[in-house]
Amino acid sequence: MAAAAREPGDEIGGYRIVDQLGRGGSGAVYKVVDGGGAEAALKLVDARADEVAALRLEREVHALQSLKHPALPSILDAELDGDETFVVFEYIPGKSLWDHVQDEGPMRGDALADVADRTASALEAVHASGVIHRDVTPSNIMMGPDGPVLIDFGLSHRATDDRLTRDGLVSGTAGYVAPEVIDGEEPGAVADQWSWAATIAYAALGRAPFGSGTGAISKTLEAKVELPAFPGSEALTAALGRDIGARPGPRDVVAALRGATTVLPRSGDLEPTMVAGMAPTAVMGATRGDDAVDTFITGSEADPTEQLSWTGDDLDEAGHHGDGQDDDAAFDDVLTSDEVEVVLPPAPRRKLVIATLAVATGSAAAFAPFIAFLFMVVCAVIVRGVQRRALGLATARARRGQRRGDAALQTIGLPWHILRAAGEALPSILLAAVVGVGVGALGWWLVSSETVAPGTVEGQSWGHAVVLVLAALAAEATLWWGPWAALTREGAHRVTAAVSPSRGPSTVWVIVGVAAIAVMTLVILLLVDPLWWPLPDLPA
Repeated sequence: MAAAAREPGDEIGGYRIVDQLGRGGSGAVYKVVDGGGAEAALKLVDARADEVAALRLEREVHALQSLKHPALPSILDAELDGDETFVVFEYIPGKSLWDHVQDEGPMRGDALADVADRTASALEAVHASGVIHRDVTPSNIMMGPDGPVLIDFGLSHRATDDRLTRDGLVSGTAGYVAPEVIDGEEPGAVADQWSWAATIAYAALGRAPFGSGTGAISKTLEAKVELPAFPGSEALTAALGRDIGARPGPRDVVAALRGATTVLPRSGDLEPTMVAGMAPTAVMGATRGDDAVDTFITGSEADPTEQLSWTGDDLDEAGHHGDGQDDDAAFDDVLTSDEVEVVLPPAPRRKLVIATLAVATGSAAAFAPFIAFLFMVVCAVIVRGVQRRALGLATARARRGQRRGDAALQTIGLPWHILRAAGEALPSILLAAVVGVGVGALGWWLVSSETVAPGTVEGQSWGHAVVLVLAALAAEATLWWGPWAALTREGAHRVTAAVSPSRGPSTVWVIVGVAAIAVMTLVILLLVDPLWWPLPDLPA
């Protein structure tokens, strides 16, 4: 049971509460200021109500006092003897990794590798001091100004400590507890590494890799996880497997995320199965007796304790030593982006933004139907071209590894992607035109014949305006769900996520869409005649 909630302005041990940062089973965390105005974070538990939570807090203090690492918080003060025990540690401004990914979308490339690298280094320091964290999750990693910081050691213990888990319970967060711990084994460094891998998988996916709640437990035990193809995804998948001996270590996973390794299972009695990275570099965690694995990779007998390391820059496309890929070969990927099958992770969804802007565009048809349709077509082609560029970039990196200038080359090739997108979208565009004209013509006749609208000026004006809007929405729906429209939809999500990366910009775009709808409603109220450009007059 956590301590009773405190309000801003309350004082604890000479610290004034500014805000509550979080609350959980092991206590509440507050943002506080000391007498000099310096900000800090204070974790408070009620030792009288929850002896286990108080003992965990004491362990947290002892664990962090012995650790010095830039990705671990520093202890500033502690009170462990009173009825209400607390610890004060440095305040890490920013948001958690969970919130960061929810707001900004899945992470890729260097951003993902940097988070994995820094948190893996912090976890190594934790384990080197004999401490087990036991609750490595996206919510326990703060994205500070200097990089991610691993926090909340409330469940941590040393290898010589007695466990504080209550009888019949497994402490931790569902979906981030290693399968062997669920099976009843003692949490250890390997379990922390599994939780770390699940956390990095969350950052790459934008969602918990095994889901949440009780369903996550069964999926964890079944090792059911599917990651899209990206540099290091195979190594990350292997790190989430049930076989402890077959899991690559965090350093191997980080190297694979940087596109620079081929990671092999560490178990000597496994089949020589390779978890491939994107570039031909091998880092082998083999033990003596793994000669079959060495021969599988190198084609010759090798010292199984030797670390093989050569970079992709030392090899050309054929596997020979050279200067690497030349610019012409790289640019060829712009024109051959579908030679390698690549599955991009889905872009973050901004459904409300898309729906609002779609309705706003449809409402514009009440004033200028053909211009509105042309705008829809141009948007559909552009977003599909953007998706084609993303596929081209992913394919280039899948074929040759991540290289400097890949993004620039794909951007230079954007006109080609857009031209190709226009050809691919043509069936949907033509069908949308047919559907839009059909709905519009039928509705226009029904209104003009006074079948569905009165014959007054206002009735006819409103009726025709509504028909044009409905026709435009029907055309939009066809562009969205028509033939071969999957890339168009995903491109729209990708572009929308780019222009509205967080809640603030998303709200602005929704407001813009609502304002446009309001303007078009005013145009209808004023009985303004539609602009039929490029047609000369009202169609018969």
